[in-house]
Amino acid sequence: MAETVAKYDYEDYLNTFVKLEDRRYLTSERVMQMLVPFRVIPGKILLSESKFQMEQAKGPLGAHYILTQNTIANDPLAIALAEREKLNAVKEISSIIFISTRDSKGFSISGYIDYEQSLRHCKLGYSSAHDWVNIFAGNKRLEPNENDLSFITWKTGKVFYNNSDNYKIIPDAMKGLCFQHKGDGCVILIEKRMTEDNPKCSFVESAKNGSIIIYDHKIRRKN
Repeated sequence: MAETVAKYDYEDYLNTFVKLEDRRYLTSERVMQMLVPFRVIPGKILLSESKFQMEQAKGPLGAHYILTQNTIANDPLAIALAEREKLNAVKEISSIIFISTRDSKGFSISGYIDYEQSLRHCKLGYSSAHDWVNIFAGNKRLEPNENDLSFITWKTGKVFYNNSDNYKIIPDAMKGLCFQHKGDGCVILIEKRMTEDNPKCSFVESAKNGSIIIYDHKIRRKN
């Protein structure tokens, strides 16, 4: 539900309502945020800044997280992502999940997921959000979709790319797919050879969820 908000500033909250087409045609972040009240999808609740602050003040930081209130399955992916949830939520790190798996019909799919945005959208009740409560509990598999940073369905060969709240897609003919973090401007290269300028890379094999790579980018603070 939108009434239960994570610990972010109000501008970050407004950005969750900004549409992809707005980012394509508008260059001012402030203008996009000003348009939000006029473009909220019917059925979605937009909190005023004062209401947003009241909701934040209702409880301690931990009360806003999914994992503190739910069961975690004995699954390598669920455990690995549980360890990263709070760090992503407070924006100490920013994790990108690459997953290669099969959909409900058995066809191969793969994609990159902005973990922090995905968690936040789940908490805010987005219909397109991944159901993290049941994924962590082991009741559902994590499957990328066309709303994520990148998604490929190998049966049809269709490829989808989307900028997220945290990342901008940067196609590079030489380096391949890259993601630029919007907060600190760092570019994350998706390549086999990782350097000190690249995020930490963790490989996870899950019998339930398939093969996963988690890229952990430590967010650089502006001086």
